[in-house]
Amino acid sequence: MGRYIFFLFLLSISAGAYAQTLLDSIIAVVNTDAITRSELENEFRVAALMQIRPDTAPTTAERRAVLDTIITRKFVLQEAERRGIVVTQRDTRVAEKIAEIRAGYTFEGDLQSVLQQYQLEEETVKTRVYEQLIYDEFFRRIFFNDVNSETVAKLAKSYYDANSTKFIVPPTVTFNSLFIVMPKDKSTAEKQAAEDLVQQLSEHLQQGETFKTVYEAYKTRLALWIEELTREVDTPVGTIVTELQISERSAPLRVSEGYQIVERVRNNPSRQKPYSEVSEEISERIRRDLAESEFETWLRERKEEETWHILDDELVQTDGETRQTDVK
Repeated sequence: MGRYIFFLFLLSISAGAYAQTLLDSIIAVVNTDAITRSELENEFRVAALMQIRPDTAPTTAERRAVLDTIITRKFVLQEAERRGIVVTQRDTRVAEKIAEIRAGYTFEGDLQSVLQQYQLEEETVKTRVYEQLIYDEFFRRIFFNDVNSETVAKLAKSYYDANSTKFIVPPTVTFNSLFIVMPKDKSTAEKQAAEDLVQQLSEHLQQGETFKTVYEAYKTRLALWIEELTREVDTPVGTIVTELQISERSAPLRVSEGYQIVERVRNNPSRQKPYSEVSEEISERIRRDLAESEFETWLRERKEEETWHILDDELVQTDGETRQTDVK
């Protein structure tokens, strides 16, 4: 409590400096860490940059929820620092995550323009990425890895026995697929020439030539690739393939890249996945659920025992949400 009063005292004696300089406002405090309004706004901007959420104005409820997320992260980062938890190869792992974000944009210039659009510095994004890495490492070490493996194994088998119908693979169809990428930035005459080649290629297939044969004959004149695919029968392409006879080829199907020609290979009936095939998946889910339960208990204790407060009345949780009105 004394730390918090002293913190407010420092704010009050610094008020004169605020008259000349526009400073960021503090909307919450977690122990000695302040959370600013710009930190809250940047959380939405980074989420939009990472294409996690749309670039729309957040509602008050969304702002409250995200502030709660930031408060939780502050508790985690503080505890991780106390325990000496760090992320190995920090720069490399942050760079990898930034590269993933960059890959979502066509050119490097696009990412830079988006950063400018959201008024974000790349260092801000890197800091946010690193904080998430620390958060994940803390959760993994303290809670996820601490779950008893024997308990997980028993619960996993019980879950499978009670929910075996959830692990039925629906019927699928396997087929050969020939993709033809059509030119976009070409003249009308060039596009028409490509369309004519597609029709010629299709006729050869209908006459019995193999996908490999037509690929070799047309690969220098059209952008082609062949692959074997398996899709559920009730998907759009699965429905089309299922209507074909074995080894029958379809007419060219219009797709976003250009055309696709399919050849039915076989149907695969639905089947029950054995426990051995799904045990790892179920165990992972149960271990995470148990870890998250322990984490929520830990977080509740931190909020009861440590000092934190929301200073912006509009962002205090209401309407059934946890409301924090007194300094803890």
